Amino acid sequence: MQLGNFILAGALAALPAGRAIAQPSSPSQQPPAPAKAGASGVHIPFLEGKPFAEVLRRAKSEGKPVMVDVVAEWCGPCKIMDKTTFSDPAVVDWSKRTLIPARVDAEKGEGRRIAARYQAYSFPTVLFLDANGNEIDRVVGGYHPSDFRRIGDAILTGKTPLLESLAKLKASWNADEAITVAGALAARRDLPRLRPIALRIVSEEGDLGRPEVLQPFLQLVALEAMQNDQSSETADLVATFLPRLGTDPRRGFFAAALVTGLGKRGDVASARAVTQETLQALGESTATSADVLAALGGAERQAGNGPEALAAFQRAASIAEKTGAAGGTRVERQLDLAEALAGGGRTAEAKKAYLVAIAIGPLDTDLSVRAARVALALKDSAEAVKHARRAVELSNGEDAPAQAALAAALRATGDRAGAAAALKRASEIDPKNAEYRTAAPEPAKKKSVKAS
Repeated sequence: MQLGNFILAGALAALPAGRAIAQPSSPSQQPPAPAKAGASGVHIPFLEGKPFAEVLRRAKSEGKPVMVDVVAEWCGPCKIMDKTTFSDPAVVDWSKRTLIPARVDAEKGEGRRIAARYQAYSFPTVLFLDANGNEIDRVVGGYHPSDFRRIGDAILTGKTPLLESLAKLKASWNADEAITVAGALAARRDLPRLRPIALRIVSEEGDLGRPEVLQPFLQLVALEAMQNDQSSETADLVATFLPRLGTDPRRGFFAAALVTGLGKRGDVASARAVTQETLQALGESTATSADVLAALGGAERQAGNGPEALAAFQRAASIAEKTGAAGGTRVERQLDLAEALAGGGRTAEAKKAYLVAIAIGPLDTDLSVRAARVALALKDSAEAVKHARRAVELSNGEDAPAQAALAAALRATGDRAGAAAALKRASEIDPKNAEYRTAAPEPAKKKSVKAS
């Protein structure tokens, strides 16, 4: 579910005011001059074209961190770094002894997903990760060989400004410093390290009327919603502080996230109560009210309450239209409604809602996946294949749900081989998702040939 995308995007883009965490610095951050490029005849042995999961497996087996050079084909400084710094004998020797080096193109293949995961969109960006894929720190821009190696060592020994700030917070808590650090981590979408800091800021400061306190919490809830990973601690704090937001429109965003989490935990009664309290405070004149009702619809559906889910989705779609919500939000609300109507056997009405959604368009990757799912519910496999293929195309084949949607659509058409290939690709992209492995269609049995 798209939880108030305009608020979510703003939460991640607007960092708290104050001193920024400094980027690891060097005497010269300009790309080194290429006059002696490649003279050594050596080069860092970057792993390229290998699945990221394989890179992490190697890091675990060798007990080393990972260095990922995130580049773009058109990036001049990336090419200069490649010919100088990454061809410097001392840097090459250091990298071989110290870490597992890999390289991805941020605009191709799996590199797109990695760049998005770590918000690495300035090139070159060199990410230093632990063997589980968690970021340690990063280097952005061009560096001379000696400076790069010095900063790399500083990262691996915890001596960069960010890492020292994190260590300082652990030893002696300071709310102002914590807010600055939280902003830096949110900008990188670093949920594991952001979560405990943001939770402590809210727990100890408590005044959500202060923007500098509300902002890290907003960023945390947004990231958890994006990664479908709401913690119980976050849910408890949202529930505690929700009434304090009064009629602030952001209350709807927080409420939608909380209701979604309550639905996943099967607590429909609490989901209903939160929805009712939120609508009493905000009315039905804000787009976030539609998000809250859509979240309730999802909770009711998970609990098997078909009529209640349909009623919530109908109200959500109506509010989204009345309030002039963003196009993507209106599409999703209509698809929610179409899916609920189809599930209740009201095919004609479901088809109408589906057509309204498609007419609003255009559909991004996620909405194309949703449209494919609804088309399957309407037993229109050809339409499902069309939307699923569009989702795969928009994501350059690097989105697991898009591949899974294509597998389901192809299976409905009888194309078992195509379905198996798409589901295999989904599993390669997201190997942790057991659903993609267990849902694979059985291969067609070979007919036995009797001897003549």
